[in-house]
Amino acid sequence: MNMIRFCILLILSVIVAPHAGAVTSPYDEDPDVLFAPVYARLGIALPTNIARDSSIWLRLDELRRETCDRVSIIGLAKALDMFGFRREAADSLYRFVLSCGGPDNALTMSADTYLKLSDFAKAVEVADALVRMKPASSNAMYLRARALDGAGNYKRALDDYATTIELFAIKKHLSSNVFVNMSKAYAALGRFCEAMSPIQTWIALDPVNRDTSQAQKMIADYSGKGNCGALEAKRPERFPLRGQTDVVVVKAEINGTKGVFVLDTGASFVSVQQEFAKRAKLPIDQGSNLTLHTANGDTSGILSKADSIKLGGLTATNVPIVVQRSREKLYGETTDGLLGMSFLARFEVQIANGYIEIRGRSSK
Repeated sequence: MNMIRFCILLILSVIVAPHAGAVTSPYDEDPDVLFAPVYARLGIALPTNIARDSSIWLRLDELRRETCDRVSIIGLAKALDMFGFRREAADSLYRFVLSCGGPDNALTMSADTYLKLSDFAKAVEVADALVRMKPASSNAMYLRARALDGAGNYKRALDDYATTIELFAIKKHLSSNVFVNMSKAYAALGRFCEAMSPIQTWIALDPVNRDTSQAQKMIADYSGKGNCGALEAKRPERFPLRGQTDVVVVKAEINGTKGVFVLDTGASFVSVQQEFAKRAKLPIDQGSNLTLHTANGDTSGILSKADSIKLGGLTATNVPIVVQRSREKLYGETTDGLLGMSFLARFEVQIANGYIEIRGRSSK
């Protein structure tokens, strides 16, 4: 009898033992407790049901074990975005970079998400950090320009739009949105005549494909709102290309002040030395700051405006112009600046047979 009782107990122990010692699922743990350090570092808090989703749980767990796992933070942000927790995605990306020093694409994702949320102030803050990390990136500069634009800080946005154009290597391939948005920023400030210039530059980079009725209507609308007046093109101007570098040096007037300039179709803007700017009485806004790309390297500049620029029989008014901050003679001892596309785009420019010819645009 005792033997039978012993056998029954043995069988029961075998059946019951596995259940008594069964391993519980890791998802049964309380995420608020388990991931409290991760939440604190990333500045977020998630509902329990969202945290328990495997796509989010696994990334949180990875970040619990490896606090600066750059792959995991991107994965977590994408998963949060998919579930509609976009602010948490943006916050976690930004806080991660502040703690771990990167990656820069986390800042790009964060700022872009804040833009989608219309939190422009936060987008500016994150984009500022991105520009500090990648000051020579046209993409970073354009992202901040969009954020500043959304925040209503149109003056700073203009600087960043201009820098975006300056930093982009092949300007013909730069998105039309950069030029259009820069024009809109000028218009938002009531500077309609200057708003024409970015569109004119965009057209001039590929006139065959871009000189359309739609583009011309945009220019005409800005011109009408600003009562800007017509260009003056009394006669074509023709200059020989000299030397191996085809440098053309011309005499021109800015605000009635005579100077010597390099004719440069590769320069986005007219730019001048600081000393010449004073003589020409160009308005100087010390709050303005943009990057000016020159053959001698990048330098900082101030976005300004020339009331008029005259090259022989050609005259344009309300021309965006960049004043060099440094007193260094970047263009040469006897050269006052560059005549770039913010002036030249108002006209037709043709280079052929060893000459460059500039003339008034023919009506379409």
